[in-house]
Amino acid sequence: MSDLLKKFKSVFVVEEENSNKPTAPAATETPNPQQQAPAPPPVAPRSVSEGGAVTDKFVQILLGALEKNNQQGFDYFEFRQSLKNLAKMPMDEATRFHSAYAMAQTMHVTPAKLIESAQFYLNVLTGEQSKFNEAHAQQRAKLIGNREDEVKNLEAMIQNKTEQIKQLTQQIEEHKRNSEQIRSEIGESTVKIENTKADFEVTFNSVAGQIQEDIAKIQQHLK
Repeated sequence: MSDLLKKFKSVFVVEEENSNKPTAPAATETPNPQQQAPAPPPVAPRSVSEGGAVTDKFVQILLGALEKNNQQGFDYFEFRQSLKNLAKMPMDEATRFHSAYAMAQTMHVTPAKLIESAQFYLNVLTGEQSKFNEAHAQQRAKLIGNREDEVKNLEAMIQNKTEQIKQLTQQIEEHKRNSEQIRSEIGESTVKIENTKADFEVTFNSVAGQIQEDIAKIQQHLK
């Protein structure tokens, strides 16, 4: 991760807390080679979540896009960095914004320029959202759309063969198994890509929301 990307991440994202992972106990006895270790419990498949979550994967993508489009000179990014640094000081929000703006003024930056810069970064994020939505639609068509037709065709074959010839029972059962397998794959694919979309949307809203809040506060405090 580049130094600039680290700066973007520190400005826009709160670092995650360290997870408390249990450590494996030290072995006290020599295992019997004839005894098999118990199989690990099956991992439950992830279902389609309603809200999604901020993920490091999408944070990297979105902040990477901001890094590539970082504007020269003192702009919204540096202003937000100043706000974050001042957050450690005992001052109210309005004072914090005015203090950060005092530094911006030395660089000949106006509130209008800060809002213009913030909107620029917001447009960059929106562009990433459009690219993601396009990729998401393509994945749905590739992994689900055609397979749903395949299921319908197989079910039609099952019905026709059942009505026509009882001797084809074995073939019908095979088609049923295929249908269930495809339904299972559709379910797994749906969960995967919908969770991915949900994670992206929450991540996008988290980062974009911070910018939108700052725009509103700039308009409120820096009139």
